[in-house]
Amino acid sequence: MTKRIFLDTNILMDFIDNRKHGPEAAILLDMGKQGVICNCVAPITFTTMSYLLHSRSRQEIHDCLQKASRAIEILPMNAAQFQQAMAYGPVRDFEDMMQYQCAVAGGCEVIVTNDRKGFEDFSTLPIMTAEEFLLSMMDVE
Repeated sequence: MTKRIFLDTNILMDFIDNRKHGPEAAILLDMGKQGVICNCVAPITFTTMSYLLHSRSRQEIHDCLQKASRAIEILPMNAAQFQQAMAYGPVRDFEDMMQYQCAVAGGCEVIVTNDRKGFEDFSTLPIMTAEEFLLSMMDVE
């Protein structure tokens, strides 16, 4: 069975902007295209990315979102997940809490992020950087 991983927004932004961890993000996305893993994201990932890319033209933003969404499963979000997030109480990063609720409901096994601070206070799922996840996949093979 293919491992389901949840990609935090910063992983896709690393890929799109070719930031420091862009090469690892590209490998993760390629592994998803090959069916080695199943990359999952929340719908809010794309609204956040759109906001972060606001200085670009509408066409560039659209192209970036389209490029980032290839071979990625966009998980459903619903009111129940919002209620679960609210029931937890105050958190450092509510966006990450919503993504976490989406990941859990979507059957993801791990959260891959290059900024674990937003998840570490509440996540029951393992939290790994892109590099850590890729290294763990090498151990499995």
